Amino acid sequence: MPTDRIAWLLLRRRLVRLAAAGCEVHVLCGRAPDSGAADGVDYEAGFSALGLQVHYLPFEREISPWTDVRCAAALYAEIRRGGYDIVHSHNPKGGLLGPPMAQFAGAPHVLHTVHGFLFHDRIKGLHRLAALAAERWTAGWCDHLLFQSEEDLDFARSHHFKVARRLHLVGNGVDETYFDPAADGSAGERIRTGLGWTPDDLVIGTVGRVVREKGYLEFFEMAGQIARTEPRARFLVVGLFEPEQSDALDPFALAKAHGIDDRCHILQGRDDMPALYAAMDLFVLASHREGLSKSLLEATAMATAVVTCDIRGCREIVIDGATGRLVPVRDSAALAESVAALLHDDALRRCMGAAGRERIVERYTETRVAQRVLDLYTALVAGRDRC
Repeated sequence: MPTDRIAWLLLRRRLVRLAAAGCEVHVLCGRAPDSGAADGVDYEAGFSALGLQVHYLPFEREISPWTDVRCAAALYAEIRRGGYDIVHSHNPKGGLLGPPMAQFAGAPHVLHTVHGFLFHDRIKGLHRLAALAAERWTAGWCDHLLFQSEEDLDFARSHHFKVARRLHLVGNGVDETYFDPAADGSAGERIRTGLGWTPDDLVIGTVGRVVREKGYLEFFEMAGQIARTEPRARFLVVGLFEPEQSDALDPFALAKAHGIDDRCHILQGRDDMPALYAAMDLFVLASHREGLSKSLLEATAMATAVVTCDIRGCREIVIDGATGRLVPVRDSAALAESVAALLHDDALRRCMGAAGRERIVERYTETRVAQRVLDLYTALVAGRDRC
């Protein structure tokens, strides 16, 4: 993973399940800016308390030639030292460096999980060719590719990334007992009270890394449009701030620019996500590119109606008109239109939320995903790999 923070937020529960099943889990990652800081989180201590070992590497999420060389050398040395049976990389940058270093270091089995291809539906020309080349590079160094998204898997099969039996769908999931609206029926009300909002306010929320590709420009444009016609509208942004990224955004400046800073709360570093989702009347994800969005799964598991973009991954989770609404990507006007329609239909929101929760429990639980990964690990180590 790129950083201990991302590993903690996205993979912690899955890694704990793998460890409980008998795997010895080591996390090789960079250190997040807030990791271990006085006002940050000690992710290393958190992982250690769960029985997981962390090894830090010099890692930059974006291309940084000198740091990338150092990271590759550190990866090679750690894999050689660790003698791991399986090296499993995540994140696009991890896929560029991890698999080749694992092969050079002689790791018996090298895997990579695709968390959404680097290219999305509307990318064309040289940008698409470069992104496709990067994905093929990763595929070429891996023994097996694992996919969150069915559409990504279908693309890899049809474009012959690897022979079909080396391509596996594992999906993505959430802990449905943790993200459960019935677990604490008053959680949403407590959050609203703490933020100074009332039960009559209409709360529109979003969650994710505060970068351009997560659709924050479109979200705030939509929010500005909604605010002009709906005085009860309130906006809740739970962000993962990454100012070091080239496409980082300032959500406070965006809120002010769109005239909603007096009715928008921007939070970070929260560990009470179920309660925050429960405080929302509607969840919006305007992302341009996803694998199978964790925040979209979490919000849907909390029986919150959703509006998201009609892109790979998101349209697998959301059934348009049944569990939420799908809108064209980068279209803030369409986003605002769908949000406004749902805000004024309480019954439809409740119906969509209940249907979405049912779909998550049936298809997208962390237990299912961890078991699929564990089954593959077991087959590889036992020598039942037919590839």
